[in-house]
Order: sequence, then structure tokens, then C-alpha cells
Amino acid sequence: MPSPDRADIFVTTRWTAVVTAGRSDTERAQVAMAELCQTYWYPLYAYVRRRGHGAEDAEDLTQGFFERLLRLESVKSVARENGKFRAFLLASMNHYLADEWDKATAGKRSIQRTISLDAERAENRYQCEPVDHMTPQRLFERQWAMTLLDTVVRRLCAEYADSGRGDLFMTLRLTITSGENAQPYAVLAEKLKISEEAVRVAVHRLRKRYRVLLREEISQTVTGEAGESAITEELEYLRNILSS
Repeated sequence: MPSPDRADIFVTTRWTAVVTAGRSDTERAQVAMAELCQTYWYPLYAYVRRRGHGAEDAEDLTQGFFERLLRLESVKSVARENGKFRAFLLASMNHYLADEWDKATAGKRSIQRTISLDAERAENRYQCEPVDHMTPQRLFERQWAMTLLDTVVRRLCAEYADSGRGDLFMTLRLTITSGENAQPYAVLAEKLKISEEAVRVAVHRLRKRYRVLLREEISQTVTGEAGESAITEELEYLRNILSS
């Protein structure tokens, strides 16, 4: 079980829970939705910025969107939704931006902060985004994929740290997605003071656990009715987005 001080990096309920709980347990649905939003808010912020809104307006619009999304009536409406959480979020944001178009020039919006959003950090991160032909939707999709993978790595790091293997993870972390040529096992063995075969076994276990956590994290963002096929489809989507 994760320690309480690391609880913020875990999405503990599934998108399915939001959909199903919205029918009968709106409080549980709101908690589930808030947890998912807390993890995946940055892709939406980047999307709004790429749509042409300034940093301050993007912060207000993102917070305003979540305030509306987490209202009781909004959570109830989710019960009719199916599919992927990322698609639901993007469609909902587009509706919200359309509704807010006239309000954007009508004066300062009164915004209730419903999630913890580090605006300064988000803007610094956005300024590092490539200035190219990437459309707002493409940027959203790429940042969604990167956020999901980063969440998985942080979960994995926390697991290793909690079991007293934090140094092992930090030494081997680059081998999760790279081959031996990028991280020679002989060099890693020397750093860890273990044999190359022990490194090979440790890397195998690290990658295996990473794959398990990756599928588990993806399962948080798709409806359970679709089962493993939806997870596999979403995994392929991630690969395509990050390789293009």
C-alpha cells in the first residue's frame, strides 16, 4: 500500500467508477473524478494555451472548467458517458470554451479553485513545449500520453523506495524503455556492486512491473465494460502518439 504522503500521485479509482457511481453515488463519483482531474489537468492547460489564450486566462479557464465538471449535476451526467476519459475531457473542455467565449471579454471571471493547479509551474512547462505546427488537439494528446507515463514511473519509483530499493531504481530507471546499448549492464553492475547477471534479472523485473503498472494506469482512464481490449487499444494509441 502507498504511504499517505505519496497518496497524491496515485489514481485510486477508475473512470468506470465515475461512470457507474454517477448513477447512484454522486459523492463517490465526484471523488473519483477529482482524483483523475488532479492527475491529468496539465494536458488541458496546454490545450487551452495552444488555442491562443494567455497564461492567466488559461489558468482561469482550466480551473473554471474543473469547477463546472465537479458540480453535482455534471457528475450525474457522466453516468451516460462511455469510452475514454481523455476523449470525455477534451469534448467537455471544447463545450466549456464555447460557452465561455462571450464571458472571456466581459471582465474578470469569478473562479472557484477546485483542484490544486500550480499555474507558475504549468506555464514554465508550457514555455518548453516545441513551437511548431502541432495543433492544440495534438499537443493535448501528446501531453496526455506523457503525463500518464510519468505517473506510472512515479508509482514505480515509490514502490521501490517503499521496499528499500530506491537506489536500485534510480540506477536502473533509464533501462525501463532503453536497451542494453544505452545502459551497458557492465557499467550498471559496477555502480551497484553486483554481477551483470544480477543486473539483467533486476532490469527484467523492473520492466515487467512497469508494464503491469502501465496497464493498470490505463485501466483508470477507460470504461471497464470494454475490458482488456480497451486497455490494449489505448496502449497502442500511446505508442503512436509518442512515436509520431
